[in-house]
Amino acid sequence: MSNEFKNPEIIEENATMETPKKEQKGRSFLRFFSLRNLFSKENVTGNLSYVFFLGLLAVVYIANSYNSDKILRKIDATQKELKELVSEYGSTKRMLQDSSRQTVVAKKVEALGLIESTSTQKQIVVSQNDIAKK
Repeated sequence: MSNEFKNPEIIEENATMETPKKEQKGRSFLRFFSLRNLFSKENVTGNLSYVFFLGLLAVVYIANSYNSDKILRKIDATQKELKELVSEYGSTKRMLQDSSRQTVVAKKVEALGLIESTSTQKQIVVSQNDIAKK
């Protein structure tokens, strides 16, 4: 372009040519989001490591959720078993207390021919001299 006076017809032609360029820019912005360009070979190969990373994160997330569900099921089963064992402990303890009373023991031993002593207990005292003599 040299330093010349501009012809008004050329200026009008340039003005009309600029408007389609603006429309093309608007269309190119929409083309940016088109699926054809999004999944083009260059885009996919350029972001392949990122896609694999996201896939790995998804697999880890799914594995973690399965593992947490498995642990929760084990915790529930253990809690149920604990409740059962606590109730069994309580019933066994009550049965033992009932069967270890003196009257209950005396009744059970009567069948074997043993009787309860009615005399007082006697204490046997051994002195150190008696132990040293033996």
